[in-house]
Amino acid sequence: MFWRLCSIVLLALASLRVNAASLTDLIVTNEAAGSPVVKVAVVHEAPATNPSASDDLGRFTRQSPRKPARENVGTPDRLNNPGILDRSPNRIEAARKEFEEKLKTYRELAQKEPETYLPSVAATLNDLGILDSDQSRMEAARKEFEEALRIYRELAQKEPKTYLPFVAVTLNNLGIIERAPNRLDEALKTSRELAQKEPETYLPHVAMVLNNLGFLDSAQNRLGEARTESEEALKIYRELAQKEPETYLPHVAATLNNLGIFDSDKNRVKEARKEYEEALKIYRELAQKEPETYLPYVAATLNNLGILDRAQNRPEEARKEYEEALKIYEAFAKEDPEQFSPHVKRVKKLLKELPR
Repeated sequence: MFWRLCSIVLLALASLRVNAASLTDLIVTNEAAGSPVVKVAVVHEAPATNPSASDDLGRFTRQSPRKPARENVGTPDRLNNPGILDRSPNRIEAARKEFEEKLKTYRELAQKEPETYLPSVAATLNDLGILDSDQSRMEAARKEFEEALRIYRELAQKEPKTYLPFVAVTLNNLGIIERAPNRLDEALKTSRELAQKEPETYLPHVAMVLNNLGFLDSAQNRLGEARTESEEALKIYRELAQKEPETYLPHVAATLNNLGIFDSDKNRVKEARKEYEEALKIYRELAQKEPETYLPYVAATLNNLGILDRAQNRPEEARKEYEEALKIYEAFAKEDPEQFSPHVKRVKKLLKELPR
């Protein structure tokens, strides 16, 4: 069994502003009530499951948070994403069938050799839960994650060092689909305990769960709590980025963007501008090396700055930011109209509404 930390960034429409909030492994779209912002959330993935249940379908992104997937503008963080690159219905159903067949086989094997095969049962349940959550089959996903959690808790009784990380991961997944702070609180407590012994391995997981809690709290209008959680996550990511900038600078930028949104909602304009501008600087640098991955984040952050400038009666600055964001979105919409055309339409509307 081996560990790896993975991450993807999902972009989803929520009104007009772009938010970088995060929840892990499960994709939960957050609609900021009445907020004119599109949200950019980072999805982090904690220790992946047993290779027997995931490697062959490539369900887990092998790289660290460094490569946020381009299918996103604003969802939460998640653990263990189903990295099925071909998202066609046929491919997804083929993956489901394969996981279900594996689950059946592992259940039968676990009847005779539980110590050997129960981890594979739990890992495959987790994979199915992620697949179901991606298809908005939340009740099925919840049942799969709950059974996986029950198995991992039992395994952790005997081998806590091996299985507590999986308990934390599954709690995180459940917390996202249930929008349950108590699940995420337990995931955070477990992750902190693990990080005390192995900080290099588990501090990224602590930051991930903090971001998820921040995302959940912001969605429930607990902006003070959300800011505290995001600030701690940012501190961790900055420290990690000192050693591994390619891996963790994207998380620094995403968390700064989240904080910018929290501060702008609290009318802390000076702080919000500073956070957006630092996030933009990081995304521009990342986009120089990987434009296809990071230019959409440049556009999303420009969008947020434009909204801030418009609210502060700086229409010309807002116009420049919107126009640059629009240029990026239009270029991407030529290749992927389904994902980026809504952004083109949204930014054009923002430009039209600016005073002349």
